[in-house]
Amino acid sequence: PSVALRKSSRKAATVQPIDWFLNLTYVAYVVAPAIKNELWLRVLLMINALGFATWGLLIGNLSVVFWNVVFAGISAYGIVRLLRERREVPLPEGLAAIRDHLFKGVSNRNFLLFWSLGESADMADGKLTTHGEPVDRLHLLIDGGARVIADGVEVAELGPHQFVGEMAFVSGECASATVAIDRPCTVHSWAFSDLETLHTLEPQLSLPLLSSINRDLANKLKV
Repeated sequence: PSVALRKSSRKAATVQPIDWFLNLTYVAYVVAPAIKNELWLRVLLMINALGFATWGLLIGNLSVVFWNVVFAGISAYGIVRLLRERREVPLPEGLAAIRDHLFKGVSNRNFLLFWSLGESADMADGKLTTHGEPVDRLHLLIDGGARVIADGVEVAELGPHQFVGEMAFVSGECASATVAIDRPCTVHSWAFSDLETLHTLEPQLSLPLLSSINRDLANKLKV
């Protein structure tokens, strides 16, 4: 009897193929939190859910099958959403030039999201900033030109792809100079409040803007 008991114990202790399958699925769940890429994380979680669903099917537990199929479906939906978000969106020719010049490395989709926060206007004359007065908008010259006037003296000329009001945006102070339209131009402008909200909600979108502003300021200081 003791021999039969030992044989029975060894048989019970033997890991069955189905158990190996279950353990590998658990290992994948343990590894999943270490994956930083959201897409690959969702892929792994979907595979895990399908693995548990298969295990539930093999042991005849339909509740395990049902809930893991549901979880796999949710993960699959997330994968499709991420792939759609990463799909490249074409840019109009004019915007493509601006993105390539000022926001290199920013995806078309993110650039369009940032661009949509502002509005474009055609201007034949007028001022974008007035010395000593508060500034509440960041302007980008798309074409045309403007003059920078300080203490009644023209100190610089601005052209396409240059910012106006960037110093006030960075410092929060009043305009340090008057910027007057020199020739008809198109200007795209963002409210400071919208850019601050963008920085709070989507900092990865505002960082390229700050880098571009810093480059523009550095170039102006060299003149």
